[in-house]
Amino acid sequence: MSARVLFVGIDAGDADLIRAWAHAGVLPNLRELLARGTSATSENPVGLFVGAVWPSFYTATSPARHARYCFNQIEPGSYAQPKFRPTDVKREPFWNALGRAGRRVAIVDVPKTFPSADLNGIQLVDWGTHDPDHGYSSWPPALAAELEARFGHPDHRCDGSGRGIPEFEALRDRLLERIERRGNLVAHLLDREHWDLFGVVFSESHCVGHQFWHVHDPQHPRHDRALADALGDPMRDVYAALDAMLGRLLGQVGSDASVYVLASHGMGPHYDATFLLNEILRRLREAPHSTLRRRTGELLSRGWARTPMPLRRWLSPLRERTRERLGRAFPSAEVEGSHRYFEVPNNDVYGGIRINLAGREPAGGVLPGADFDAVCDELEHELRQLVNLETGRPLVRRVLRTAEHYVGEHLDALPDLLVEWDREAPIRRIHSPRIGTIEREFDGGRTGDHKPNGLLMAAGPGIPPQRLERPVSVTDIAPTLAARLGVVLAGVDGAPIPELVP
Repeated sequence: MSARVLFVGIDAGDADLIRAWAHAGVLPNLRELLARGTSATSENPVGLFVGAVWPSFYTATSPARHARYCFNQIEPGSYAQPKFRPTDVKREPFWNALGRAGRRVAIVDVPKTFPSADLNGIQLVDWGTHDPDHGYSSWPPALAAELEARFGHPDHRCDGSGRGIPEFEALRDRLLERIERRGNLVAHLLDREHWDLFGVVFSESHCVGHQFWHVHDPQHPRHDRALADALGDPMRDVYAALDAMLGRLLGQVGSDASVYVLASHGMGPHYDATFLLNEILRRLREAPHSTLRRRTGELLSRGWARTPMPLRRWLSPLRERTRERLGRAFPSAEVEGSHRYFEVPNNDVYGGIRINLAGREPAGGVLPGADFDAVCDELEHELRQLVNLETGRPLVRRVLRTAEHYVGEHLDALPDLLVEWDREAPIRRIHSPRIGTIEREFDGGRTGDHKPNGLLMAAGPGIPPQRLERPVSVTDIAPTLAARLGVVLAGVDGAPIPELVP
């Protein structure tokens, strides 16, 4: 018993580390896969990839269509920022379409999902994912209890694990043990029957990258030689264990299977300034002689002056009550009518900014069109004046307008602006003429954070040994897997990768 198509995800696996360690012989199974198959850089949703990569993979659509990009998101029509749950994703996973087409599927631990009822096959959710969202569950429902009785349920703890050698050592060992236990679980499920598609994601690479980057990287400002001497390189240990487990699965499915391995989005040092963004925006709003404040104040004054007096008398109490209630209900969001923009959650790698837009936000004071563009232009100009005083380099590489990169019915669920930081060096002191100097250092436990691109590797009958020069979109992977099984996915953004569908 085996699978026609095997998909293995290495969650937050870093392409540069995989290629380097494969070349050095540390990852022999990945080295062999790279040599005999096709590989390509995988591109993820720009500016939103940290929280959108897996929903974009399994729905084959962009965040503007499936609507998920962060653990908390602003609720359109309000200033609330509730937790975004897997059941809130607006498009269905591609394995539902495979099941309807008669293909038998098994899906294990794909992040940010929930069990698909009536799936033609089995699905296990949050057995051992990083940052589980839905909770341990399965389709059929009885499967979760059966597998827990046989293989147990791993410890999900990653963040907040302690900072001493014993705590780091225990975390590393838990991750290695979880890889072994998940491999046993997958081998057991592979033997149950012949699957058309078997998909599994290993998440231990995600946790180890966040928590151990400063141990792996001697240039990191928090690098501790004593810790590194005691632990070695836990990232290398985890990647080697994942490679060994991949070899085991490849041997189990046999040479006739088509194998696709995705290292989803990379990992590097946690150098970004999202932790300073709220303070930057506050100082921009409060800066004396602010061109932006003057322009928006003039626009509001002109608009209010043109309102007929009877209507103004009727609206005035409502206007003040709305501002007062919003200020009490959402003090952290800073959404009083005088605030033209505010920060919204977007993980850490890119900052997220929302414009307080009239007709969309309850107290929106920025008018659509020219006024909106003027606010965005001013923000971009001021953000690009910021300098990392440690290096003398600009702090911001780009300020992206989301609407220029995404199209879809849920575009309004996304931030309006995405701030791409220069992440080449630590960020401790920043300055611009408008905001002055801010001195603060990121003190979170995660010393590693994500890089934009991933790595896709494929091998099997008819797939030649080559390295594609062009990148492939993460939304193209599900259509490729489906096409390999003779199924065309409808209503998606992605398309099959020709070189991977002989």
